[in-house]
Order: sequence, then structure tokens, then C-alpha cells
Amino acid sequence: MSHFVPSARAEHVLRTGRIIDADETAATMVQRVTKALARQEIEFSGQKAGAQFAEAFESALCSREIVMSTPVMTNAGRYIDRPLTACTVPTVDFDPVSSRRLREEIIRLHEQGMGTGFNLDETDDPVATLQFLNKVAFESASNGREDRPVGNMAVLSVRHPKIYEFINAKVDASSDGTDWKFNISVNIDGAFMEAVEAGHGIELDDGRQVDPRHLFDEICGAATLCADPGLVFLDRMNARNPIPAMGAYTTTAPCAEVGLIAGETCQFGYINVRKFVTTDTAGRAIIHFTRLAQTTVLLTRALDNCLEISQGKLGGTRRKHVSQQKRKMGIGLCGVADALSVTGLPYDSDMARTLMADVLSFVNFTSKEESVRLAEERGPFGAMHTMVIGNRHTETPGHIERLYGHLTSGTVAADEWCKLSRHIASTGMLRNVSTIALPPTGRSALIIDASTGIEPHFDTFSANEEVLAALERVVQANYGESIYSDSATHSQPVSEILASASDISPAGHIGMASALQRYTDEAISKTINLPLGSTADDVRGVYCAGYKANMSGVTVYVDGSRKAQPRKLRQLTR
Repeated sequence: MSHFVPSARAEHVLRTGRIIDADETAATMVQRVTKALARQEIEFSGQKAGAQFAEAFESALCSREIVMSTPVMTNAGRYIDRPLTACTVPTVDFDPVSSRRLREEIIRLHEQGMGTGFNLDETDDPVATLQFLNKVAFESASNGREDRPVGNMAVLSVRHPKIYEFINAKVDASSDGTDWKFNISVNIDGAFMEAVEAGHGIELDDGRQVDPRHLFDEICGAATLCADPGLVFLDRMNARNPIPAMGAYTTTAPCAEVGLIAGETCQFGYINVRKFVTTDTAGRAIIHFTRLAQTTVLLTRALDNCLEISQGKLGGTRRKHVSQQKRKMGIGLCGVADALSVTGLPYDSDMARTLMADVLSFVNFTSKEESVRLAEERGPFGAMHTMVIGNRHTETPGHIERLYGHLTSGTVAADEWCKLSRHIASTGMLRNVSTIALPPTGRSALIIDASTGIEPHFDTFSANEEVLAALERVVQANYGESIYSDSATHSQPVSEILASASDISPAGHIGMASALQRYTDEAISKTINLPLGSTADDVRGVYCAGYKANMSGVTVYVDGSRKAQPRKLRQLTR
């Protein structure tokens, strides 16, 4: 019997987000999801293994060590026709003849719980197309049949003839009353950034010569005003694409954490890092890596079960084919800020970045070891054998060795990555083409009262009571201060520990993101917060720093650039 009891805030998210039925409780939702995933385990491994999986999985959910993405919690065991996938790319082309079919496909995908990504490079008028897509998304959100608010992403090349119009498509949203359901990003490559730095002109796709610095300034100015567009570096994401033979990534998930080809999907689940912080015999905070390994193995297996469920429910032969060929999953993190708080480490510190890189490299390596075992039990992803050429896992050096074979963390040595990669290449045994992504975790983290994704606390004092109590203990023990005393009286170390998103410098945000990008299969969803009054020059500095830090994309948010934004508790009580 499930003992998952949500907080009042989590209950509100579950109810208003329609993650649970009106006659369901959070505990029965946990049982529903567990039963659905265990059914797949039984089909693969038998009744005994299925029962063991169910017991371990339900325990991990109830203890808040893991949480699944909202499509899994909303759909698993509840709807016979809905997959458990979080995002996809529609397969219908942009043209007047197909507009009705495209509209129908988008609405169907949204009603099933999937966000959508689009590349507008082949459109003559990307702004008009964006407005059409946004209208469809708004119509879908308003029809009452969507259980979850889904996101959407539109990407356009920096060399498109209508790039200036696209850049400014959302600038007037706050004044013209447009309700936007889309994030937008400009796809920028290394040659463009080199041209910005050198000051020489570039050529748009229609042959016009433009000043790249002026174009980049336009991007930065728009992002300052409305937080869009973000930047995405698809050339970098495609350098990390394990199966280029199936196509290059042309767009991303709504929050840019994974690259997508037409029809591609992904399943997500998250590890709550806070739950693996413990103390050693000397009372020092450490990560319990033995339990973290067990939980990573469990979540890898659970997400593969989610894939199996989804493949029987994905509409269209293309979407099902891509899923079978790749079996992409994304294990992410949440509770990072909580974990750092209870260890007494400032988010913006070398020790914090090193600790979280150690955690992610360990989760990444462990998930891939389990994916090898799953392939031995269930068979590898389809393209492992159907696409020998253009499958980087079978090359020399192999995909994993290329990505991680030069990296040594505190938990995984470089030669361990190389050995694993060579084993995969020689045996052809890997169940999932990729296993790690870092989405924002949004409502999933709220359901277990964890901090979202890899983000710092938006407001440290909105952390759950257990985290605040642990933070108070560590600050009292180490500095003789209270976190609740007047902030003006805090010493510098305590101020750094209590720093929230808007207090942390852009370099601090980028530092954490770049440290974790090294151990992420594709990309990271991470917002760089800037204070009220920041200028386009400030945004330019962030975008350039993110590029130089080898990130796959950069998103900024200037405080106050949107009317609807959360406020800190201390702001609300003034």
C-alpha cells in the first residue's frame, strides 16, 4: 500500500494540473503508475522480477528519491491511448495544403500530453507560421481536453532571410495581448560567432550581406525585453547525436534539453539529489553513492518500461519507428539546490560544481551500464544493428568514449568510460541510444517538494521545511548564525550559502551549467537570471560566455521582463 502523502502545495499541483483524477489520491496515482510499469517488467522478466521491481519502484517514489515526468504520472495506467512521452516533433509539413492535418496532429499530441518542437527554416514567413502554430496551441490549451500545460519550441536559423522579424516576434507580447504558448530560439553556429568576434559580414540564405554584430545585438535586445529568443547551438548538439544516419537534430524539446528529429520522442524521470545526501562518521555531509547507484539502475529500467508502453500508443508509423530505432530516454536531476543547501555549499562555488559533476557523471555511467544489461536481457535499440554506418556507438572511438573518455571525475575515471564504450562497440549491446538529459523538472519537482532541475533556489526560504531546518543547523554549526536573522547581519560565507537565483552572478549560473554539460548526453535546460535593469550588453555578455563555456544553448531572464513571474517571499511580505 502506497504511503505517498503530498504537501498542500503538491496536492494543489496534482489537482489543478489534472495529474490525478478527481476520485484519485496521490497514493493511488503512485500505485497506478507502479502497476503499469511493473506489468512491462513482468512481460520481460517474469512475475518474481516484476514484483521486486514494483516494490522497489513504489518505495523510491514514496521516499521521494525519484519522480517521473508529468506525462508518466498523468497517463500511465489511466489512458489506454496515451503514450508516456514528454515531447515530440510533428511529422506533417508546413504548407497551405497540409495546414489542417498539421493542426489536427498538434492538437492530438497536446491532448496526449506531449510538448512539440518545430524548425521553421523551410518556411518563407516564419513569423506568420509561428503565429499560426501559437494560435493552434492556444486553441488546444483552451478546449479543456489537455490534462497538462504543454510547452512548444520554434527554432530558426540565424541565416534565414526573415531572421530580424523572427527575433522580434514576441517583443510586444506584453502590450499587444498575445498569449504565447511558444518559446523561440535562434540556431547559431560557430561560424556566426566567429564572425561576431571578428567583425566581418555574413551572408543570409537569400544572398544578402548583413553585419553579424548588429544581428547579434538585435537578438540580445529582444531577449532583454521579453526573455526570447534564446540561443541554441544545433551544430554542437549534432556533434553529440549518436545516430546521425537517422537525421540531424533540427529542433529541440520545449525547454531545449534534447535534440529532436522529425517524429522523435523522449521519456523523462528525475533523481532527487537531496535524498542521497547523508553524513559520515565525522558528521560531514556526503553523497550515499551505493543507494544512488541502486536508484539509477531502477530508474533506467523504469524508463525503458515507459518506452515499451509508449511505443504501442504512439500515433503514426514514423514516430513509432524512430522510438524503436533509438529508445531515447532522459534521466535528469532535481533537488540540486536542496542538496547544496543541506551540505552548506554555496551554489556558486567550485566545491558545489565539483560535487554535482561527480553526481551526474556517476548517474550517467551507471545508467549506461544498466542499459547494457537491459540490451542483454531485452535486445539493443533497433539502429544498433540496422545502421552500422552513421551509428557512432559502433565507431572507433565509440560515441561514449568521444564524449566522456577524456574526462575524469571524482566518481568515474576516463578509462572506465573508454572501456564501457569499447564493450558496447564490440558487442552491440546497448538498450538506449542515450540516457541523460537535464530538463527543468517543473511540476514534477513540486510534487515531491524538491528544488527544480539544476537551478538554484529562486527563493531560498521557499525550500521545504526539512531543507530549511538542515540549512539552519549547518549554518549555526559552522558560522554561529541563524538563516532567519536580518540578512544585513549575515557574514559573507552565509550570504553566499543563502544566495538565490537573482543573487548569483551570471558567471555562477554558467559555471554550474557548463560543469554539468560535460556529463550530459545532449543539452541542459538552464535559465541565466539577470537583475532588474540589466541591459542588452549584459545579455550579450551572458550569451557569449555561454558559448565559450561550450554550452549547447543559453536562455536568459531579466527580472521584470514579463508581467507574470514569481516573487520572493521576502518581497511579498514587505
